[in-house]
Amino acid sequence: MSEIEHREVLIVGAGPGGSSAARRLAEADIDTLVIERREVVGNPAQCGECIPLMGEMVGTFPSIADDAWLVDQFDVPNRIIAQRLEWMRIFSPKMREYSFELDCISAHRLQFDGWLADRAIESGAEIRTSCELRNVSTRGERDIYVTNQGRFTADHVIDASGSLAHVARLRGIGKRPQDQLPTIYAQVAGDLPASFDIFLGSIAPGGYAWIIPKGNGVANIGLGMLTSKIKEPLKRTLDGFIEDLGVRLLSYGGGWIPLAGPVKTAVTDNVLAVGDAAGLVMPSNGGGIGTAMVSGKYAADSIVANRRSGQSLSEYDKMLERALRKPLRISTRSKKLFQLFCRGNFTTEVAMRFLGTGGIQRAVECHRPLYIL
Repeated sequence: MSEIEHREVLIVGAGPGGSSAARRLAEADIDTLVIERREVVGNPAQCGECIPLMGEMVGTFPSIADDAWLVDQFDVPNRIIAQRLEWMRIFSPKMREYSFELDCISAHRLQFDGWLADRAIESGAEIRTSCELRNVSTRGERDIYVTNQGRFTADHVIDASGSLAHVARLRGIGKRPQDQLPTIYAQVAGDLPASFDIFLGSIAPGGYAWIIPKGNGVANIGLGMLTSKIKEPLKRTLDGFIEDLGVRLLSYGGGWIPLAGPVKTAVTDNVLAVGDAAGLVMPSNGGGIGTAMVSGKYAADSIVANRRSGQSLSEYDKMLERALRKPLRISTRSKKLFQLFCRGNFTTEVAMRFLGTGGIQRAVECHRPLYIL
């Protein structure tokens, strides 16, 4: 058996949440190791690659507005930006358009995640790629994290492993995100719109399809739908969508989106879950990159305070409650109402016309779609 390597903080996953936490911890001179199962950080991507900027985030989560560290973390350099997304268009089953402004960008996750990882490394964190967490065993007072590159213990652990929450799964302790929506996407080339487009209705029952332009005639096209509604392989459904658009296929990708809302507690023993692993995804629009970055920073802040002053790690849950959870609960309720009432093209069309552009925008931005709800 290999010797056990001990670190002050072990982070599982080098996505936006893991790298944000690593940067923050390293800046506080805390010994931090990030393990990442992929050979290259950010590749392959597992999402639509729409990234909110600070203005969009503050519109949904206003309490983060004065956090200078987050303002800097969301200041994406121009070289990373594939295209600015200033408009979202949502189409009903009958292709009726509802549009409103955005403050987002599209970016290739390979470049975006790599940039975040580089910031963490420059601050003093260590990232080991091709390092896969395979088991967690308990001996004595510490859990032992078993990987293909050795065994580790840590004073604190951050689960940034994505929607399947591998740390919680392997430990058999703690809540894991529920109601997982399977998604598939493709990089395509052709004559494409300049706006972020979403399509509702029978094209993706219980979910949605999307087109996210990435500049130079390239876009990310994908869909996700409820497992109970899947009648054929998702790839076949996506291929039909691509064929109808008349674009050229470049590559495939996919993943899972947790849509049940935040887990009840993101802290279990010395483990703090961030991003998708804590269910911190906006169910009404599927976005999770921004909330991962915010929660990664908050988890790191909680660990720093715990090490310096003995503050309970439960403060992390309180930070999430103050900043993120209320809008996410509203978003979860909007998603449930949508799935309850919009079971077919006709009811979806009626509901969208009833809500109008303002109500649909409020739902997408995690506000109450109707003030009476």
